[in-house]
Amino acid sequence: MSVPEYLRSKTASLVIAVAGIASACLVAGVCGCPADAVTLIAVLLALCGLCACAIDCLHERRYYQNLKDIASALERPYQLHSLIGEPSTPDHQIVFDALRSMGAASAREAAQANAKATAHREFVEAWVHGVKAPLASCELIAERVAEPERSQLASELDRIGRKVDAALWYARADCAVNDYAIREVRLADICRSVCRANARFLIEHGCIPTIDIDEATTVLADKKQVAFVVTQFVENAAKYGASHVRFAEKRVGSREGAGSIELRVEDDGWGIPAADVSRVFERGFTGTRGREGAASTGMGLHLAARLCEQLGLGLSLASVEGEGTCVTLSLPLDRRRMDASAARET
Repeated sequence: MSVPEYLRSKTASLVIAVAGIASACLVAGVCGCPADAVTLIAVLLALCGLCACAIDCLHERRYYQNLKDIASALERPYQLHSLIGEPSTPDHQIVFDALRSMGAASAREAAQANAKATAHREFVEAWVHGVKAPLASCELIAERVAEPERSQLASELDRIGRKVDAALWYARADCAVNDYAIREVRLADICRSVCRANARFLIEHGCIPTIDIDEATTVLADKKQVAFVVTQFVENAAKYGASHVRFAEKRVGSREGAGSIELRVEDDGWGIPAADVSRVFERGFTGTRGREGAASTGMGLHLAARLCEQLGLGLSLASVEGEGTCVTLSLPLDRRRMDASAARET
């Protein structure tokens, strides 16, 4: 609180104080006090008033500045009342009580929201695990079906499996750091596992993968989660007209501890219109290409971005319409950077 703000807030009190001083001087003059005495009375009363205002202004300014500093530093503002301490004046007590009431209400709402989110996640996880058993049975039954129906059925079952897995990952998107294991893995192995898992999908869309990654290149990552992220890039490439998808690597940084490995997934598909590129990671955004096909949900890249954020991985996308798309996944070489990101999310 600045001095002008304080004076504006005390306008009524200052007007009354000035009127009081003037009245006192008038009464003193009427009672026959000398002019010098009346002036002295006015000066003394004004000085006393100014001292009182200065002390009150400093006290108010210190209190509200402290309040502002704590509030700006808090990750959860509803905890503010627990850090400012007991107030020393009735006015501050009213503010404190209001903050405490709002904090308690916000904490209850946050707890209820967390409980609902946990219940929803547990339901989805249970549903996914429940549906995997009949899905596996259907795959076994499909093997006894004659061609060409068998290939068509297997393809549809693959699609269902991918959708089921995506539902599970989406349910866990806000708590990915609770179930991750950082290991040293070969980057080429991650890319190969993604290609094998999506082999039928790539063949159906006529998309040929190429892995230009040194077999000796290793990264610190959760293989399962990184593979899911890369799968979103590969599916999008095949879905949107790519005949080739290429996996390449690039080392960034001169010192190993501070550097990173960039995994680049490049395709020669239809590309993304320039107006859509900045929004591809938004939840539910399908863009011009997505609206042309009923199968697009706008969730794949959003979910990939959310997982990367929680795991401390960098993610960027560049695309030229009619030429193709390049998605870059940055994996830090220093495990502490990933653990720090996970700790912040937790």
